[in-house]
Amino acid sequence: MKIRSTIGIGVDIINTNRFRLLFEKKTSFVDRLSKRILHPTRELPRFQSLYKANVDESIRFIAGSWSIKEALFKTLDTCEQEKFNFNHWYKSYNSNGKPFVSNDNYKCDESFLVSVSHDHDILVANVLRQKEITI
Repeated sequence: MKIRSTIGIGVDIINTNRFRLLFEKKTSFVDRLSKRILHPTRELPRFQSLYKANVDESIRFIAGSWSIKEALFKTLDTCEQEKFNFNHWYKSYNSNGKPFVSNDNYKCDESFLVSVSHDHDILVANVLRQKEITI
């Protein structure tokens, strides 16, 4: 029988105003920052369309992605943290609509479940790292 065992928990809290202040800098800075944080095909295009249409939504989007990936980083072992790149990971949803974080090149016997909460300018992300084991 296969079950999922918890092997790590990560939490990150952020004030989204930190990103608002960064966004007040030049557009070229926002472009460099977003490319460093966001997955190039699964997140960056969405961010770029949001940034053109609604800066507040784009701030929530990039702050959420940052916070999720910070929480995920905390679930990793030291050797995995040394190889970590923000823009290799992305948030997605399973067939039931539950969010998770993925990396197309990461071990398939592990999963990273996500929970994100917002309250005005405060955003909290939780990541639960699980591994499938046979008992």
